[in-house]
Amino acid sequence: MKKYIFTLLLFFSALFTMAQQALLEKVISVDFRNITMYEALMQIEARAGFYFSYDNQFIKNQKKISFAVSDKPVRAILDMIFDNEYQYLVQNNKVVIRKKEPPYIVVEGRLFDATDQAPVAYASVYVPELQIGTMSDEQGYFSLRMPQSANMQLTVNRISYYDTILPIDSKNNKLLNVPLMPHVMEENEVRMVYVQKHWLARRLIGTRQKLSSINLKNYFYRQKFQLGLLPGIATKNVLKGQQENNLSFNVFGGYAAQVDALEIGGLFNIVQKHVRSVQVGGLANIVGGSVKGVQVGGLYNYAGDTVSGLQIGGLANADKSAVSGLQIAGWYNETQAFTGLQIAGIANNARNVQKGMQLAGLVNRTSVFQKGLQLSGLVNITTTMTQGTQVSGLVNRAKKMNGFQLGVVNLADTLRGVAIGPVNYHRNGKHALSVSGQENGQVNLSYKSGNRALYNILQVGWVHAGNPGGYYLFGYGLGSEWTLKRKIKMAAELVSLFYTKAEQYDANYDNICFQPLLVYQAHPKLQLFTGPRLQYQLTGRQDTQNAYAGFRRNMILLNGNSRNPLSLGWTIGMNIF
Repeated sequence: MKKYIFTLLLFFSALFTMAQQALLEKVISVDFRNITMYEALMQIEARAGFYFSYDNQFIKNQKKISFAVSDKPVRAILDMIFDNEYQYLVQNNKVVIRKKEPPYIVVEGRLFDATDQAPVAYASVYVPELQIGTMSDEQGYFSLRMPQSANMQLTVNRISYYDTILPIDSKNNKLLNVPLMPHVMEENEVRMVYVQKHWLARRLIGTRQKLSSINLKNYFYRQKFQLGLLPGIATKNVLKGQQENNLSFNVFGGYAAQVDALEIGGLFNIVQKHVRSVQVGGLANIVGGSVKGVQVGGLYNYAGDTVSGLQIGGLANADKSAVSGLQIAGWYNETQAFTGLQIAGIANNARNVQKGMQLAGLVNRTSVFQKGLQLSGLVNITTTMTQGTQVSGLVNRAKKMNGFQLGVVNLADTLRGVAIGPVNYHRNGKHALSVSGQENGQVNLSYKSGNRALYNILQVGWVHAGNPGGYYLFGYGLGSEWTLKRKIKMAAELVSLFYTKAEQYDANYDNICFQPLLVYQAHPKLQLFTGPRLQYQLTGRQDTQNAYAGFRRNMILLNGNSRNPLSLGWTIGMNIF
């Protein structure tokens, strides 16, 4: 019984297949007069009673055709339209039109060492002209599907072996046994593709892809467009890393030789040589060579050679050569040489800044800063600043400084310029502990730091001023010193002072004092000074007038009717180095 059922199924299946193929054997007449392919297919559908399915990428609807036939099968008319370059598949009442696949063969073989017969794994086997290839497995076996051609040959490349070329007989598909001759190479000849040395690229590129790029280091091919999924799973498989693209789109990540227009990766992009125009990676971009244009990474951008343009990294940008343009990172920017602008949420690091600006939330660091500005929330560090400015929220540090420093602490071995801040230390500058007294009984202790052109003054002191406990004072000012004769100098100092009662903090008393001083260099470590002092009273509350009167004791009042009196007194003291 089962035998009869099976026979019936085969019979009806054959009838069904014949009925479907009969669609293409229908005889019709058509008259095409300068019409498009689309219009011609519409006419056939109307006369034959079925419809077509096709891909517009292969069938150009706008191609004009002109011919007329009578009583011809649909298949013959389609061959006339498409010049026998397409095939037709029948599905129910539908005919699918698609490009004919060229005849192909599958070449299989085994690679082994000619000296010890050991299998040669991870050898690149490819057809350079067709940009197709594969790689041998751990046992040296390979399999490659390739178009059938009269003159075909494979190229085999493997590091530490001589290159081998295999002629292929398309009529004889037997398994090839291919001996490879070892090639003893110098250490400098066996080198990894530069981008593969990068810590992140090493983890993202598979072993097969890495070895393929090393094997094929001198082979590259050009494509206008490529679409990839992951390195090694793409349009050209293991040869993908040797592809030079204009446009590159990677669903998750891509690995290519170079990009000359645009590259977009869902997660990451890895490029051996250079990138031009625009590169966008959801997480990271890693380029072994130069970048010219815009590089945007959700987390990280890296370039092994120069960057000319813009780098934007969600966390960091790194360049191993030189950047000319703009680096913007959420956390950190790094380069060897830089011209332009670096902006980082935490830190910027450059070995040599030729001309530019570093802006960082916390730290800027460079070895040589030729001309420009360092601006940070916490610390600026440079070895040599030829001409520029350091501005920080806390510390500026330079060995050789020719320019301007503004910060709480300014440090330099050699300063040629100006430093402003409460604490300054420069080996060639001015450092002095100053003790002085005034006509109103005020005693001052000051620390003077900077250089003689402009030094900073931190001052504290005490004055009785009619209060049983007296008043403590503190303030900040600037001074300048110049030489009249060998030991005779002049100085001018301007200090803003705040006063508070000893028993209760209340800094609502403040004066501005200006004093031109005559300075005598009594000893290399000791200066004596004296001079007049002008004291300007800032407006205070009504109940503070008695205290201000005490601050002016024994002084000459120059404008008694003013709400802000100006008084003249004197000061005497010494600077100890």
